Formats: sequence, C-alpha cells, structure tokens
Amino acid sequence: MTRLKRRLYLLSFVDEFGPIYAVYTLWFNDNGISTSRVSTLFLAWAFIALVLEIPSGALADRVDRRYLLAVALGIRGVAISLWLLWPTLPGILVGVALWAAHDALASGSWEAMIHDQLTAAGAAHRYGPIMARVGQFSNLGLASGTLIGAGLLRVEVSLPILGWLTVAVHVCSIGLLATLPEASTSASDASDLEHSPDGQSPVAAWWATLRAGLAEVRHTPILVRLVGVSAILEGLFLIDEYLPLLARTRGGSDADAPLLVLVVWVGLLIGGEVAARRPSLSDSLLGWSLVAAMAVTALAFVGRAVWFLGLVAVGYAVLELVWVTTDARLQERISDSNRATVTSVRGFGSAIISMAWFAAIGGLSNGDDPTPGLFLAIGLLAIAGLLLARWLPSAPADPGIEKTEPVV
Repeated sequence: MTRLKRRLYLLSFVDEFGPIYAVYTLWFNDNGISTSRVSTLFLAWAFIALVLEIPSGALADRVDRRYLLAVALGIRGVAISLWLLWPTLPGILVGVALWAAHDALASGSWEAMIHDQLTAAGAAHRYGPIMARVGQFSNLGLASGTLIGAGLLRVEVSLPILGWLTVAVHVCSIGLLATLPEASTSASDASDLEHSPDGQSPVAAWWATLRAGLAEVRHTPILVRLVGVSAILEGLFLIDEYLPLLARTRGGSDADAPLLVLVVWVGLLIGGEVAARRPSLSDSLLGWSLVAAMAVTALAFVGRAVWFLGLVAVGYAVLELVWVTTDARLQERISDSNRATVTSVRGFGSAIISMAWFAAIGGLSNGDDPTPGLFLAIGLLAIAGLLLARWLPSAPADPGIEKTEPVV
C-alpha cells in the first residue's frame, strides 16, 4: 500500500509539473491574442470538452483507465507543441481542441483509476484522504514548475523554452503510468453486469455502459445534488487562469505573474492538507467557509496593487478543501462499474458552466482586464457554498459504506 501511494503521489506531481502552465496566456498575448480572444479560446476549449466528456467517461468504464490516461497525456503534449510551433490564432485553437480532448479523456478516468488502485489494495475507504494528498502533490507539481518558470524568466529564458520543458515532462508522466499495476474494475471486467452481457459488440457495450451511468445519476437523488453542486465548483475553479493577465493590467512584470500563481497554489496545498486531515468536516462548516472565502477573494480584485491578488490564495485554499471533500463523498456513492461515466456527467455540467462564464468574461472585459467577469464567478461560488451547507452528506462512519441505491 505504501508503495502504491508513493507511485500515485509521484505521478500526480509529475503530471502537473510544467513551467509553462502558469504563463501560457502570456504567450498567447505576446502573439496578438487579446483578453477577449483568450476568453473565446477558453470557451471553445470548454465546448469541445463538453461534447467529448460523457462519451469518453463511458469509454473509461470499458477499457483500462491507465491506457486512456496515457493517450490523454500524449495528446496534451502535442497540443503544447502546436502552440509553440504555430503561435497564431488558428494554431492555438487547434492546440486548445487537443487539450480539450485530453481533459475529456482524463476527466473521470483519473478519479476512477485511483479508486481502482485503492480497491485492489483493499483501501477503497481511504479514497478521500489519499485523494486529498494526490491533490496536494498535483498542486506541489504546479507550484514547483511555476517557481522554476519564474526563475528562468528572471534570467531571460524565453517562454518557448518553458513550453518545450513542459512537453518533455509528459514522457515521464506516461512512463510512471506504465508502472502502475493492472487494477481495473471497469464494466469490461465484470462479467456479471446485466447491462454488459457476453457477446455484445464493443459499441453496444459502450452504449449500454453510457446509459447505465446516466440512469444511475438520474434516479439517485443524492447523486443529482452532489453532481450539480460539484459541477459549479469544478466549472469555476479557473480563476487562476486569468492571474497573469490581471497582474499585467495592474502593472506587474511577466516575472511577477508566476510568483502570484505560486502564492495561490500554496493556498491549494494548505486546503488539501486540511482535507486530508479532516475528511469529516460538516456540511455547514464547509459551505459557510466557502462563502466567507469568496468574500476575501472579492477583496483581491477590488485593490489595484498587483500583490493584492495574493488574497486569491485564501479563496483557493477553501475551494480546494471543499472540492476534495465533495468529490470524496460523491465517489463513495457511485457504483464501481459506472464510476467514470457518472464522474464525467459532473464534468459535462462543469463544462457548461465554464463555457457560460468564459462567454461572460469575454463580454464584460474592460480591455485586457477580466475583473468584471471574475466577480461573477465569485458570486456563483458563494451560491455553491450555500447549497453545500444544505446538500452535502456527512462522511460515513463505516469504511465499508454501501453505495446508495437509485430511486426509480
């Protein structure tokens, strides 16, 4: 079990280690892409992920999730390469489309793959705390890559070099995935599932899995609530994407931008630590904490000094805590055979919310300043906090919790 945890933590670190991740919007801006066009690109990104989200989730319930994640990582590496080699609006758009395909393939597959690994090791009840640690290592990878990127920018290393370093790291991520043992609990391995009888064609089996996952969400009230509120959290967990542009509009240098993002990701690490140590926090405490954190985040956008943006870290710390806890309580209530599909339904909802928000930012932006649209996200996240205070179920006292039966 210890060895498995180390592999998962290392994979999550390397997967998010990318010196370009904090500043790629600056690369877009340097090549003539305005803030409104950046929002349009993000909108296209969310739309493509939306179209592919649920079908790819059903696919992840039919095949080995490790292989699907490896393909997703390869696609993301190609996407970043295209941005560097073809830095025009069409080239960046193609790269965005590929990265969106990565997001759709990885969404649901990542959580399901980790749940598979823990189930095989007899530790499925540890999913919540371990996923919190996985999130910490992911954020530590982001923070480390950002710190290295900031240092390289200060010695005048170019943004394309940061991009190629990020592409190279993808090879390491794929290699680490290959070291994980086979531990699939997808429908393709479960011969006793009525919706996947022997003799079905792959397409028919995929379609049956897709229908079963959608039915599980539709007929289980607690899943409807959890999927809905967590879609809001995931769909708006994107404020950091605009921090480099916010820093520029407030007079900060390009080297300041990754440091600001680094401060925010430290907030993510703190939120993940609390989630790992306190997986049983009450619904009311989590919900009202999110409301208060969004009030602090609003202050970050009111001030005009560049370092005022560091207050976003407070909001992100609480958002990470709430997100990890909500995801764990959702996963506890999904059947193993439909895990990736149901999780992708959440991703589908989050993509719709992201699309609407990106469109709002594009329409409300004041020149290159996206602040007006960011206030909209803060308000919606505060509403999510109020919903969580009423809807989030408590953590089960019994580690062997049974899945909630659908109400038909």
